[in-house]
Amino acid sequence: MPNIKDDFSLARRMPIKSGDQQGGVEKHDIGTGTGAQRGKDFVESPALLGKGNLGNRHVECTDCHNPHRVTRNRLFNASAAAPDAAGTHNHAAGHTNIASGVLRGSYGVQPLYGGAAFGTLPTAYDVKRGDGGVGASSAVGSSWVTREYQVCLKCHSDYAYDDNSRPSLGDSGGGTPSGTNGMTRYTNQAMEFQAPAGHKGLPASTSDSGAYKGPIRSGCALPTTPCGGSCVCYNVDFQLRNNRSWHPVMDNTGRTHAIRGTGIGAWRAPWNGTADVGTQTMYCSDCHGSNTRADSVDPNCVTGTTGCGENGAPWGPHGSTNNFILKGVWDASTSNTTANALCLKCHQPTASSAFSGGGRGNLHEYHRDKIGRIQCTWCHMAVPHGWKNRSFLVNLNDVGTEASLAPGTQVRNRTTAGYTNGPYYLNALLKIRTFGTSGSWSDTNCGSAGAPGNGQSGRDWMRDSNENCANPP
Repeated sequence: MPNIKDDFSLARRMPIKSGDQQGGVEKHDIGTGTGAQRGKDFVESPALLGKGNLGNRHVECTDCHNPHRVTRNRLFNASAAAPDAAGTHNHAAGHTNIASGVLRGSYGVQPLYGGAAFGTLPTAYDVKRGDGGVGASSAVGSSWVTREYQVCLKCHSDYAYDDNSRPSLGDSGGGTPSGTNGMTRYTNQAMEFQAPAGHKGLPASTSDSGAYKGPIRSGCALPTTPCGGSCVCYNVDFQLRNNRSWHPVMDNTGRTHAIRGTGIGAWRAPWNGTADVGTQTMYCSDCHGSNTRADSVDPNCVTGTTGCGENGAPWGPHGSTNNFILKGVWDASTSNTTANALCLKCHQPTASSAFSGGGRGNLHEYHRDKIGRIQCTWCHMAVPHGWKNRSFLVNLNDVGTEASLAPGTQVRNRTTAGYTNGPYYLNALLKIRTFGTSGSWSDTNCGSAGAPGNGQSGRDWMRDSNENCANPP
């Protein structure tokens, strides 16, 4: 049997003890939601999850598991009379996000969307409850839980709290302290993980990702001040060759090896299969859970051996030695040389990626050679669930409402300092003038778009300007 108890004793953990709860006492009370058989289905009112009163937020084993329905099966709709030989998480090629037997008959939610732009909140939530039985449909639209994320989003979205009053980090015992990675509050993960169909693959242009296209006016006393002199006006298009990005927790990306210009060496198994890249999905618990070996998210991989497996250490976000209950390290200093970097448990550290071109080959390696190091959040956003730009790229020419600024605001102007503005920007450096295509990036894609930045681009901007990256923080 997996040893769940020890995970709940780790430094970062679900607040499973009564004293860990945000209100200091357990607020759990199944049967308080709406509809018939609320107790049987372990349904609980959103008000007791924190909606309208964050003091009610809590975690109880039965918030995630229905103990009358759980089975030892890799799939929730398999027969308990034929338990699987090992484990409840099938971590093999052809990876999916279909719920396992440990979540059978749980209570969860499916977000419904009215728009695709990053920052747009779900319009409603479809409550998932009940047990479809052996052979039940695994379709997302089923009335019962079919995906792990549906259970997670019940508490980690505005189903359980008002978006303008999200819980603060550190409010619960065992939680990640406020200020970690520049974050002070939880994010709305239902908003972040949205996987819009129109952004799958690599569309030539998207107008609804949240990226800005339009006029920029800098140094103008009034919106009506004529352009000229200190009133500098120009146009930008950060929608061209751009699209939303997301880790495929809710749905696949449609970005195959062919679209990305990558091969199986870009990822570690089981994520790298030619038939799987772009079509596979993943679990929240592929990143969140107890610390794992440096080259895998499987908690049963033993250091110093090639052996991994499903049986033994628990899957699931019960606790970890790492912040945010992560399986590895993720902070401002995480790089290709970080011994236990979260990203490198799935991504190969030196493999060629879509970030190549300009006659320089692998541009991760090229920058690493020139600077001596390269840290992930210089160029990628700090909460890699989902984002308004492709490849989770930050663009300091286009910082907007996600940082409480007007769309198209340029920051980190005429300084070599990094830009931090939680939750999404953590020591960020990258400015993109135009998005390149996979395998065809060049230095001129990067640089200041214009005023109030220094207006320089390419190698001169990176190496020699007053916004240079020659000795990054």
